[in-house]
Amino acid sequence: MVAKGPKPNYMSEKGYLCFDSFADANKKCNPLTIRAVFDAMSTGDNVDPSIAQRKLDEFRSDPSAFKNSLQKQKLAGFSSIAFLLFLLGPIVAETCIEAASFGWFPDWPGGANLPWSLLVGPGFWTIPEYWI
Repeated sequence: MVAKGPKPNYMSEKGYLCFDSFADANKKCNPLTIRAVFDAMSTGDNVDPSIAQRKLDEFRSDPSAFKNSLQKQKLAGFSSIAFLLFLLGPIVAETCIEAASFGWFPDWPGGANLPWSLLVGPGFWTIPEYWI
C-alpha cells in the first residue's frame, strides 16, 4: 500500500501510510468502512505502517478491539478540539465584546468593566440608551 499508493504529503513520501494510499488499495470496499478502519488506526491522515499492520491484525483477531480503538481515537480528536476552543473562547469573546462596545455604544458606562458590567453595574438592558 505504501509503495504503490499515491503520496500526497511529506510523511507519505517518507514511508508512512496515508489515507489516500489506504483507500486506493481498497477500492472495492465501502468508503465509509475504509475511513472508519483508518480512523481507528490514526487520529490524522498518516500512520506508521508497522502500527497500521499491528492494528489490522488486532482488529482481525478481536472485533471489539476495532470499536474500542475507533472510540479512543475519536475521543482524542474531539477532546483536543474542545480543549482548544476552551482556551481560545474567553480571549475571543472578550475581544469581540469589547470591540462591539467601543464601536456601537462608546458612551456606555459599563464598557470599562466588561464582561461583568453586562450582568451587574449598568447591565445590558441600559445599552439601548447609549446606542449610536
